[in-house]
Amino acid sequence: MIVRERYMRLIRDFMDKPVIKIITGMRRSGKSALLELARQELLDRGVDRKNIIFINFESLRYEALRDYKALYAEIIKIAGQTEGRIYVLLDEIQEVNAWEQVINSLRVDLDCDIYVTGSNSKLLSGELATNMAGRYVSFHVYPFVLSEIQEFYEVNGLPYTREQLFTDYLKYGGLPMRLVLPDEHSVRTYL
Repeated sequence: MIVRERYMRLIRDFMDKPVIKIITGMRRSGKSALLELARQELLDRGVDRKNIIFINFESLRYEALRDYKALYAEIIKIAGQTEGRIYVLLDEIQEVNAWEQVINSLRVDLDCDIYVTGSNSKLLSGELATNMAGRYVSFHVYPFVLSEIQEFYEVNGLPYTREQLFTDYLKYGGLPMRLVLPDEHSVRTYL
């Protein structure tokens, strides 16, 4: 996994601060991976695993928690079984109806630090701005820039020339998934 340091630097500035961290961006741009990097950062800082609640709403495992009251109850239950600050990381939060109510309530009811991801169109509606004004910071994630694609090649020991990398980037862009596809046909189909 590429450590997207330019985003992590911004997120680190707000870790353990009393604002909700909202990670937005187009589909497949790396929001979930960035949330995973935030979780790893918390673990590296010494936060106990049991104090981190990580839920990905794309998984059917959490389908019952798509109801805001069920989600709230589950987080409160887990928090009641741990000591100290709770870190709540919710991936694809827009899948939960009335999710803003859950987030606002958790802020009031728990000693917690909250991180959420979601797609732009559903997360940054006027309702969000109204309900959570002044209570959140938003980080907009874009596909990989050229230097991140170079880092991918280097981390994975893949040969490249600067010219090849640049041409490839101009031709196919920076969606991370395309870098693990086996051939040009697969990349074109994916894009």
